[in-house]
Amino acid sequence: MDANQFRNGLILFIGLIVSVGVHEFGHAFVSHKLGDPTPESEGRVTLNPLAHLDMIGTVILPIFFIFILNTTLMFGWGKPVNINPLRFKKSVSMRFGDILVSFAGPLMNILFAALLLLIMGILVRGGFVKPAEPMLQALGMYVMLNFILAAFNLLPLPPLDGSHIMINSFNMGRRHPLVEFLENYGMWILVILLISGALKYILGPVHYFSISLIRLAIGA
Repeated sequence: MDANQFRNGLILFIGLIVSVGVHEFGHAFVSHKLGDPTPESEGRVTLNPLAHLDMIGTVILPIFFIFILNTTLMFGWGKPVNINPLRFKKSVSMRFGDILVSFAGPLMNILFAALLLLIMGILVRGGFVKPAEPMLQALGMYVMLNFILAAFNLLPLPPLDGSHIMINSFNMGRRHPLVEFLENYGMWILVILLISGALKYILGPVHYFSISLIRLAIGA
């Protein structure tokens, strides 16, 4: 790994920590707003990424993928936000509340990406920076990262957010055959998708969509 690759890897690693923090904050914030005091009592209703950092999923694995394997195709996670649906407001059912909390994480990544796109547009169209400058390239990398994180977490495979959304949307019980299958093999399916390279084909359209939005934002 040369100096340029190390710099890009470090930028990606920092962006991942921040983006995972934004994602987990979304879960904590919505659960808190629904009346559950658990996230706040555990110090999770904050945008401080350190509060959402998981030593293995947010640090060790990304470092291994980025700096050892020298690849951007990685596998990791943030510190899960503990919620108690029983503490949700009576006006919100536990099932619908769980859907809202689950969707909040990916939504925060999408909103963060949109904010970064706005900043990129202002910087370039205002003549503050040129499209080829490293700072803008880093922002573009973070835009793609957050859209991909959102899409990845919406996959209907446990333990991802998409599985909670699917199970609650279709009112599937724990003993539903599909739920039992996914709970037993969901993680293995994710690992196979990653190792086989199939995941990049699933998320590829999101990558190209992100590039199109970046070009639109900066007028390229």
